[in-house]
Amino acid sequence: MNPDVYQAIRGSCIQGHRFDIIANNLANAGTTGFKKDRLSFGEVFQEHISTDLGQGNLRHTGNPLDIALKGDGFFKIKTPRGIRYTRNGNFCLNAEGVLVTQNGDPVLGENGVICMEGSNITIDTQGEIKGDDVAADTLSVSVFARPERLRKEGSSYYVYKGQQGEVAKPEEVFVRQGYLEESNVVVVEEMTKMIEALRIYESYQKIVQTFDETTYKAINEVGRLQ
Repeated sequence: MNPDVYQAIRGSCIQGHRFDIIANNLANAGTTGFKKDRLSFGEVFQEHISTDLGQGNLRHTGNPLDIALKGDGFFKIKTPRGIRYTRNGNFCLNAEGVLVTQNGDPVLGENGVICMEGSNITIDTQGEIKGDDVAADTLSVSVFARPERLRKEGSSYYVYKGQQGEVAKPEEVFVRQGYLEESNVVVVEEMTKMIEALRIYESYQKIVQTFDETTYKAINEVGRLQ
């Protein structure tokens, strides 16, 4: 195969992949705590998908069990598959009074699973939870020495693929009760990137088509010349 054709095909595949990533970002623009992905390149143009962990806007809900983090950190969640992490603080209480995610998985505090008593639930900016002014626990918030090793797992969960020694408590925690963190996707920016990816993809496709036409003529017409 002509190396120029190969480069054009590879370029169109990359733009197609980029288009899919942008489309997924846009599809999750309204997902609480969602972090957008981006396509980058390492050595010898190796493709690499990374997650932008930048802060999303905080939206006031007034629900006492909606909790947002401002700054670094992830809530720590106990799941049947092991410990998972999330920025989606849309929590609730189950029938046993345990603080859980919308998936029903317990939210962890510094002392383990958080069990609530009382109807008046308050959470201060450091994550201390009280029910009717009685301390229940403090939210467990984690940061990572190598955040690039966080992997999305669906349902707003992340799994950390590094060493447990790389998971720590942040030096400073800032919790907002009655707020949720919105996706950090900026729709206008992603739409601009999508249009750009589509145009580049179409350009590569035209190059491939031109090579195909040239090859066809070389095979079917040049041989007829006397």
